[in-house]
Amino acid sequence: MKKNNKDNIKNSDLYENAKHQEIDKEEKAKRQIYLRKIFLNVLKAIAIMLYFVLLNVAYINLKQEVLIKDIEIFSIAFLVFGLVELEIAYKKDDGSIVISAVELLLLAFHNLSIMHVITMYKYDFRLYLLTSSYVFSIYYILKSIIIYTKERKEYLNTLNDISEIVKKDEPIKKEAKKQSKNSAKEK
Repeated sequence: MKKNNKDNIKNSDLYENAKHQEIDKEEKAKRQIYLRKIFLNVLKAIAIMLYFVLLNVAYINLKQEVLIKDIEIFSIAFLVFGLVELEIAYKKDDGSIVISAVELLLLAFHNLSIMHVITMYKYDFRLYLLTSSYVFSIYYILKSIIIYTKERKEYLNTLNDISEIVKKDEPIKKEAKKQSKNSAKEK
């Protein structure tokens, strides 16, 4: 009997170890996905900052007519990439691709409005682009922080065994029934 108990304990320990190793593999895969998303967002922030720095350098070195044409060309490119990404998101039914496409479209619309805003409100071109690059970069950094926080919260919830111990059974709701006069008199 004692040997049987020891075998059962060993088998249950082996089962638990195998179960934990499988969970660890799943967690590593999820973590890789989240780290990739965070890395892509930081990379997007850097790319947008470099784009606005490039526009600042072009403002210094190019004539205004050439600069305006360059800004329009980049705007059209961002619009095309955004629309293509929206189509891909529609076909795949993926919300994260939709968000990325909307971000590209917003960048394109911002790009198209640069010259109008500068001439209408008499802003300094270089200061406006610097501010724009900061706003877009802060957005992507905050997005990365939110993704990391969400991932961390999910990871910590997987470590919590309470949900496995206590099953979430909904209580049975009993409806109150009216007693008839006859059954009330009998009691």
